[in-house]
Amino acid sequence: MDTWILKMVRAVSLRRVVAWGLSLVCGVLLATSDGRYVHNFLRGPFELGMAELDSIGDVTTTSRYFARVSGSKIFDTGIREYTVHTTNGVETSRSESGAYYALAVGNKLLIVKTGREVSSVAEGELVPLPSGVQDQLVDRKEMRALRSRFYPFYLSNEPFRLAGYIMIGLALVFMFFLVRKAVPAWRHFRASSDHPLVARVASWGDPLGVAVEVERDFSYPRYKGGDGWRVGDKYLVQSKLFRFDVLRLQDLLWAYKKVTKHSINLIPTGKTYQVILACYGGSAVIKGREKQVDEILVFAQQRVPWAVVGYTPEIAMLFKNKASEFASAVEERRSEWEHKGG
Repeated sequence: MDTWILKMVRAVSLRRVVAWGLSLVCGVLLATSDGRYVHNFLRGPFELGMAELDSIGDVTTTSRYFARVSGSKIFDTGIREYTVHTTNGVETSRSESGAYYALAVGNKLLIVKTGREVSSVAEGELVPLPSGVQDQLVDRKEMRALRSRFYPFYLSNEPFRLAGYIMIGLALVFMFFLVRKAVPAWRHFRASSDHPLVARVASWGDPLGVAVEVERDFSYPRYKGGDGWRVGDKYLVQSKLFRFDVLRLQDLLWAYKKVTKHSINLIPTGKTYQVILACYGGSAVIKGREKQVDEILVFAQQRVPWAVVGYTPEIAMLFKNKASEFASAVEERRSEWEHKGG
């Protein structure tokens, strides 16, 4: 019989599977949307001579634009591109970031932009010649007579495949997380009883009875906080689009209030308040108004008087580095409290 907890686990797992599936589809569509680049990335650079360059009508649509062009001579046009560095709108320095050369290909001239060593063999992407560069070529007396011999596009020898390699790297990272996140989500959707939360709940006793109590605390909580958390009489329940979690209040080990101050240019802009309830199996970080956070902290202390309440660097260090000793100390406090109560 499916309990409420099993249904919630299955629903969250399904949403995760759907989200990862849609992400995969979008990623594939994005990667294959520019078939022209993919073709040039895989097959280029293409050896292009004068005949092939002459046949290019629109360089933005030509099928082969990752090119390797060999010329007989190379001429310095004198045109340079600079990167200007400023501070508060005032230029502090500038550096040359590119130079434009004319490569003789037959009786035509191909402008080559390079930031590296000049060579009679140029390799890179063919792109439209910027109007600013065309104007500077016309303004130069020695180049004016050669205007008709210039191609209306130029070759930029910046790394053509860099963008592709970045996309491949992102795709590998995506596939890593796809396998790490989507596969377990699919498995938990198919067999929700294998989910770690279900195993944790099973250790608390009757799964059906626990599920009924958890659903009641979720539907009628004492407090509702940020990040999807609800505080009930016995349980802490978190329900979000892609996450569902349940903790027992009686498993509380440490509770404290966290205040975060915010500022812009050292001018205070406000504070945010959180109550952290660290239990066996996980922690609930509940954001809310200061009054609500204080009330939750008092409620938790009343319900679990043996838990450690309050924050000091020493407590945080002990909890982080010696968790088993911390838990043992809390269990001793619990035994003492139950003995006194008895």
